[in-house]
Amino acid sequence: MNFDDEDRLELQFLAGGNIVEHAPLFSPDGRFMFVRCQEKVQVYATRTGELTRVLDDATAPLISLELDIKQPDLLIGCTSKAEIFRWNWRAGVLKKTVSLKLPLGQTIILTCHLLNLYKGGDTACAFVTTRGKSGEQVNYFVVNTSTGDFIDINCGLKLKVRTPLVDVGKGQFKYIVMAQGFYIYFINYETWKFCRYKGALQNPITCVRMSPCELVAATADSVGMIYVWRDFETLETMTNTRLHWHHTEVTSLAFSASGVSIYSGGHECVLVKWTLARPDIRQFLPRMSSVIRHIVVSNDNESILVCTEDNAIQLVGGSDNNIKSTVQHFTYETNDKTGRSKFPMGLRLNPRTNTLVLNGRSGHLQFYSAYTRSMLYNLRVVNSNIYSEEANHIIYNTRITQAAFNINWMATGEVYNDLENFAEVCLKFWEYNEKLQSYNLNTEINLPHEHGFKAIIFSNQFQVDNLRCATAGEDNVIKMWGLTDSENIYKRGVMWSCLAQTSYRNLPIGSLCFSQDGSLLAVGYGNILALYDARNPRLPLQTLSCPPGLDGVVSKAQLRLAQSPLNGSRKELIQQRQQLWDLLKTLLNSNDEQLVKQAKDLIVGPPVKAQLVNQPEDATKETVFKYIMKMPELGLHQKLQLLRRFGVECSIPHVLRNRLLEHLQQRAVIPQATKLRLRKLDARLHRLHTRHRYKAKHRLSDLTKRRQHFEDLVPQDIMSLFSVLKLDENSQPKKDVKSKPKKNSKGKEIQPNSHPKVKNIPTKAAPLQGLAQISHVQFGAGDQAHLVAVCTESRVLIWNLLTLRLQAGLKLSVRQLAFDPLTNLMAVITKNDELHVFQPNVPLPLYQRSNLPKTYGLAWLPRRQPKQSSINVDWQAQSTLLMLTHSQEIAYLALPGQSPSDDAPAPITFAQPADTDIVYRNETFGLYVTKQQQVSSDFPEKSGPLIVGRGEHSSVNAFVNLSSHTMPAMSLICGEFVKSLLLQADSTLRHSAAAGDVAVTNGGVVSGNGVSHGDSDEEPEDAELEEVSKSTLETRKTLLEQKEKLEDLSPAAEIDQQTLDHRLKTITALRTKLRL
Repeated sequence: MNFDDEDRLELQFLAGGNIVEHAPLFSPDGRFMFVRCQEKVQVYATRTGELTRVLDDATAPLISLELDIKQPDLLIGCTSKAEIFRWNWRAGVLKKTVSLKLPLGQTIILTCHLLNLYKGGDTACAFVTTRGKSGEQVNYFVVNTSTGDFIDINCGLKLKVRTPLVDVGKGQFKYIVMAQGFYIYFINYETWKFCRYKGALQNPITCVRMSPCELVAATADSVGMIYVWRDFETLETMTNTRLHWHHTEVTSLAFSASGVSIYSGGHECVLVKWTLARPDIRQFLPRMSSVIRHIVVSNDNESILVCTEDNAIQLVGGSDNNIKSTVQHFTYETNDKTGRSKFPMGLRLNPRTNTLVLNGRSGHLQFYSAYTRSMLYNLRVVNSNIYSEEANHIIYNTRITQAAFNINWMATGEVYNDLENFAEVCLKFWEYNEKLQSYNLNTEINLPHEHGFKAIIFSNQFQVDNLRCATAGEDNVIKMWGLTDSENIYKRGVMWSCLAQTSYRNLPIGSLCFSQDGSLLAVGYGNILALYDARNPRLPLQTLSCPPGLDGVVSKAQLRLAQSPLNGSRKELIQQRQQLWDLLKTLLNSNDEQLVKQAKDLIVGPPVKAQLVNQPEDATKETVFKYIMKMPELGLHQKLQLLRRFGVECSIPHVLRNRLLEHLQQRAVIPQATKLRLRKLDARLHRLHTRHRYKAKHRLSDLTKRRQHFEDLVPQDIMSLFSVLKLDENSQPKKDVKSKPKKNSKGKEIQPNSHPKVKNIPTKAAPLQGLAQISHVQFGAGDQAHLVAVCTESRVLIWNLLTLRLQAGLKLSVRQLAFDPLTNLMAVITKNDELHVFQPNVPLPLYQRSNLPKTYGLAWLPRRQPKQSSINVDWQAQSTLLMLTHSQEIAYLALPGQSPSDDAPAPITFAQPADTDIVYRNETFGLYVTKQQQVSSDFPEKSGPLIVGRGEHSSVNAFVNLSSHTMPAMSLICGEFVKSLLLQADSTLRHSAAAGDVAVTNGGVVSGNGVSHGDSDEEPEDAELEEVSKSTLETRKTLLEQKEKLEDLSPAAEIDQQTLDHRLKTITALRTKLRL
């Protein structure tokens, strides 16, 4: 089945994205701000931070976004594909799209800035810098944004190779300031005259800015210096002032609208305000959330946007320097030069509220609701200071590497490792507090494992009784944790303590998983799957491992011969196959040592004994070379042997010849220092404790064996490479010596062998077989709970625990795995960025997709309203698969126009009163509605218009006391809340008069059409008056009887306050009718 041809799902993005990669933009009045995020333009309200509009017409990432100077309602953006988009941002309409007519070869657009220059167009011209290829010189052009044509300018400036930093003055002084390296260029874009300056200390310039109302520019460099340039038209009049407070590079500069002050920010996470007239007077806004990336000031100086590197935009007041609002997308750690992943724990699901949990800023976890598409909160887990970056230094902070979630508990693993000192490891257990609606730290364990965590997992996600937590560390030890009574005399309660620990042959731990009922623990040790009793994990109950070759690591050869002749097959091929099969059977059934030796020499023998096969033509040698080099199961030496047999010679470039020769010489010489070091370590083992001596002795013996194997392989493998690659002069063939050629028995001359004789490989030095390494272990659920999926480097193996046999296998190189317990679906991402979805009992793919973006993790999100369809028809009917990509976005697969938030349940209607107890039992205001219906059932059925009361205390309290992050969406509960406030008015009298039914509302008599009787202008006749008087007497009698019945009722114990209030209202209404 070809999934690519029938796939109708599209990769869509739910949330995330980098909103601080480019500087935002203010609207002219400062009420809105425009944020670039890849191909989209997001419009936010400045005061509230609410997203008001999204402009998503661009087809490529936007590299610039500006407002037209004369038409402030026009938003002009330029993409990396040289396209100009013009939006009317107030209406959200794309007005026009223009393609720039770039010169031939200029394919990369670096920057684009609008100029206060109009030449034959209704919009401003733009200053564009381009480059043809990487490493070429940068060129610049002036283009007409209305037509896309280039405008000829006469400027003799030639730029260098680096990407320039550009800013444009659009006020009275029309200048362009550019920087490349430590050179600064000032260009007058009216006369196109320029001047060039060089930094005094020749430090690279990091940002440039032009004053909006003066002939002043500012530049900042990589050592924290800020230079203010004045009167830079000529060298004689130019002056500059140096400002210095930052100790690392300055990342952003911004002038105020009046040009009196300037703002700066850097890696210190401090916003600094400088007064240009008094540089010694500075104002600071410290403790920003992360490194400051961009600073933007509004036209009225009332608002300042500060973009921090944790993907947040903060609005700061211009007068009081207080943070007023924040636009926050996914947060993540800054680029700290360590090269570590920003999301080490991947993507997790909190079973309490079905929210997504992932790493946030340094030392934090962020909780995101995919249903409402909102960031709920950031939880600080690491209780330590965050170190700021320093120049030419790598700073390490404590990172949250693992986390596990239960409906009432959360476990986190923290690691601080600076690669110099012993790693600091901490395990924390957090309990959810209903009153505070947050997590409280319950237990903290220091150094539970050495060097870090491999995995943390709870025995059950939804149960609290008999809960267990298993942790696996880099020290190849598994520890089981459980709840016990607290030993603290000042705080009674429960705490987590270690119940047991275990390991298996000191093998590395790849993954671990609990069964659905929490009774079994499966652990992957190397290539062995071990099963433990979760209550007593001292010794494994069973260990499973598949034969070599089935796990996909050890290479094997398969020879398939047809038992019967195929149609159209040639007879000579059938004879050759039969001869080959007879030869193989003879080899397998024979005990002849010489025959076995010849076969061994043929397989692993030196190249001197191998005979050349029929050499291919020169045209096909390149194809043979590429095919052989792509074979991953062969080593370099085996590939070179195979190439020599085909007559393909290998040559080394002259530049790499000496480096490769030096490398091989170092590997060929066995260092004596290593042998001495091993002897010293062996002599020091007696100093260790007896508990650790055996483990150290075992490790040392394994190391000695590996070194011995290496020393045995050196003479054969490495020394032969000198001759194969023709690196050693001694390996060159000797010159022909004038001697009599030798002849064989047939009288033909024997050509002398040009290669030196190489020794045979000894039997004990044969390469060891590789072992598979288990990376993921996952139990099934429900009727498939007896199946366990195990992932190795190139296989997915399904074990059946009832038969203890291997049930199925898939040829997949799994990098990430996610399991959905509702549908037993497993989703895996391979190393080739392919998605495969299958069930463990039938490992046939339900869905496949290739060319996915790089991901950090996967998670299944249960639907709030599952679809009534089979998983064979819609594999996302019960849950939606979410992916966290490397671009910090959450992506999902869906039909065009669908999203995970579209499955909101339909409004609840109460059409059948008999089933209300069942319907309301689990609803938000179900208790109140049930009580109300029980009270109303004691009285006869009444009809009349609905009246809105002042609200009952029970429903209001139920609404107010709900936790904010667990409350459903307002669109789902507003209707139910309003219905709970509605009461039916009492109208027991059905008169036969023409007035129809009479209802009492607020003490007045109202007719059916809503008109009061007292407002009628017609006088009743005499006959009608008599009928009215008779009906009045009957009404008074009926009302008195009902009143006496209500007063005689004794308040029972089971009647609550609500019922009494209802009686009181009824009696009051009856008294009002009696008075009338």
